[in-house]
Amino acid sequence: MKNKIKALSDPSRTNQLKILETPEKVAEKFFQYLFKMGKGIEHFPLQYSLADRGTEDEESEANFYYKKRHIFIKQQIQERLFVDGKKPNFSDIQYFMSDVEGKKYVFFISSTNNHSGWKQLFSDRLSNRERILNLAFKFYILDQNLSVDTMNGFEELLFIHSKELTESKNALLVWGQNLLIKYNQHDVLTLTLSRKSRRFLPKDRYSTVDGDDVGELLVYEEKNYYFDRDRDARRKNKIDFMRFDKDDADFDKFKKTQLYHYQNLMTKLESFLKECAIAFEPLPFQADHYLKNPFLNDKVLESIESLEIINNTGIDLTESDRQLLKNCLKHQGVSELSFYNSGKTISNYERLELEGEDAPCWKITEVVPWSTIELDKEKNSLVFNKRLEEEAGSMAYQRGDGFWNPSTKIDNKSKVDFYSQLKKKLNYLDTGEFFSIQGLNIPEFKAIGYVKKSALSLFNYQQKIDINILNQDTQDFNDGELLDVDDAISCCLRQQEDRKEWDNFCDKYKIKISPEFQKVWLELGIKNWMKQSFVNPNFGFRITPQSFSEKQFFTIYVRSPRNKEAKAVAIEFLYKDGCIYIKNVMRDMKEIKNRFNFLKNRKNSENLLDNQQYFVDETEQLYISCYTSDVYTPILIGRNGVIEDLENGKLEINRKNQGKDSSRLLPLISYYNGEIKPINSIQNMICLDLQNETFIQYYVPPGKAIDSVIKKGFRVYHAIGCKYSKEAIPTSELIEHPITALHFSTLTQNVLKISDNSQSSLLQKVAKELV
Repeated sequence: MKNKIKALSDPSRTNQLKILETPEKVAEKFFQYLFKMGKGIEHFPLQYSLADRGTEDEESEANFYYKKRHIFIKQQIQERLFVDGKKPNFSDIQYFMSDVEGKKYVFFISSTNNHSGWKQLFSDRLSNRERILNLAFKFYILDQNLSVDTMNGFEELLFIHSKELTESKNALLVWGQNLLIKYNQHDVLTLTLSRKSRRFLPKDRYSTVDGDDVGELLVYEEKNYYFDRDRDARRKNKIDFMRFDKDDADFDKFKKTQLYHYQNLMTKLESFLKECAIAFEPLPFQADHYLKNPFLNDKVLESIESLEIINNTGIDLTESDRQLLKNCLKHQGVSELSFYNSGKTISNYERLELEGEDAPCWKITEVVPWSTIELDKEKNSLVFNKRLEEEAGSMAYQRGDGFWNPSTKIDNKSKVDFYSQLKKKLNYLDTGEFFSIQGLNIPEFKAIGYVKKSALSLFNYQQKIDINILNQDTQDFNDGELLDVDDAISCCLRQQEDRKEWDNFCDKYKIKISPEFQKVWLELGIKNWMKQSFVNPNFGFRITPQSFSEKQFFTIYVRSPRNKEAKAVAIEFLYKDGCIYIKNVMRDMKEIKNRFNFLKNRKNSENLLDNQQYFVDETEQLYISCYTSDVYTPILIGRNGVIEDLENGKLEINRKNQGKDSSRLLPLISYYNGEIKPINSIQNMICLDLQNETFIQYYVPPGKAIDSVIKKGFRVYHAIGCKYSKEAIPTSELIEHPITALHFSTLTQNVLKISDNSQSSLLQKVAKELV
């Protein structure tokens, strides 16, 4: 592979370790540990069903079922633990449920330490193994007298992050992180933390079930609250993966981050396995090669000649906004720019906070009836969508009372937001026609902004600007008026016709198109290429020239959610002389399954397994998958020794990665090793770990300096290859395969929301866009 450089990185701790003993030995050692602690594990097959209430709200139905089943299981365990006329409290009962091929078992901790029947179930089935491990580890952790506030009564242990009452004081909202350890067939344990939000009610508002039983208890401000339901944990929240605070001398804020919990819990997991005398090895991530400057950027794109902008923000674009966009895009090569409805908003939005509801909802009015909006297939379309909520973006569904809830769960809703309607209506697999559409979720359109302010804008300036010099430089455009910084910059950029003078002005004042708009522009460029390729198969996408001259292959993507129609696409690509071409698209499910019979079905079903992604070389009869997964791939959680330094009073937390006072907390995120100069070149590298026999591990660092608050963790990806005969492809061959080279040569940068690199390549993006 071209541009592959050999260099060992500093190691990063991960959330994984590998068990070095057989399941039979592990089960026996868990048994001995629990026996020593005066505890045991009992189990029973779960036989439980609940009549369908006939509600159309899937989320409400799922919450109701979960709550009823949880109470039923606790009651069953109470009866089995009945001793001396006393029942244990609900919240003191620890259990995990396992589901193996439709047969469910409940495992729970008891004071009878001689039960050993579970050991065979542990050895027989991976699901049982995972759940019993979690049960034993949960008991171990709770026996440690944690300083962190937890909720213990559910299956997964919940580390509480915050508790606050709703404005009406009628409900308590709890945010936290659920602990679950994944146990895969390679005996690798992956410790995961997932954000969780739960709603609790005071007893006078709680609907009791089965007599006096009122569910899981939580005390807040000396008042009892009882579990009501789970909430959508993808909503905006204050749980951060990592944060760098100058005013955190006692590390209180650090101890609420996911990075701290990962570090602390991995240390406890290692201690637990040592206590059980179970042999294991940590699995740090250490790259031994890197690829330099492999990313796609908007400079490789052909000009987007025609573009229509649809404004769905609730606020009309001003004449100045439209002039600025027109002049900016003209310099980017757009010769024909139009504004649907003259730039006026197609919808109005009003945020509402209704009494008794946990989160705001919206009143949305269609100014232009959405069903009447038709797109021109020959043009590219950019939709400015109203951002209703941080995680859900513009996605929402209409409730029975006519108001709208922001949500990513909209598949089975009768009426959804404009952009989701539009994408569904123009879906390629259903229509056979491709429309180039890109959305951008924004509170409102803002032309100019200072980079250190949080508001999203089209242009950012990177430094504080002398207003007097700026007004002098822009006097040809401002009619002698003294304008503020934003208006003066806008005045110049919307009127400057000379491209060279435009560039000189931007360079002088360090004005750049914001990463969010750069990302949108790149995505539109890719879709513009797709649109033209469907008309002209000889229209190529130029990439970095490869060491081979030609390669033909397929990219396959399967989307098959449970209880929904499965969809799949297989795209035939040709790489030739520095360009990628789309030669053919298969969208018939039966044809795809027959031709690529290595695709996996769900257990006991003819439906394909969800989220399958493959690159296929039919000539060599092999396929390659690049993916991330909680079960197989790790998260980078910082350097080794963090917890030890914290306990010894030696921990420094800062973003510095050079000098004596540098914490160098995040290797492979902020630096590679001490030899790489300049240190920020890590932003343009892909880090490769080629030390495993049959798979590649790779990590793509952020495309900019890390922020003071990091919301999401840093995932490592795997690339694995297999021949049609099921024989694994050695890593030494996999890294040199042309398809692997093409994947690593077509990754893109600047993902929205977290300004991180996108680990999806151009080849994967095309397939996902069509599905």
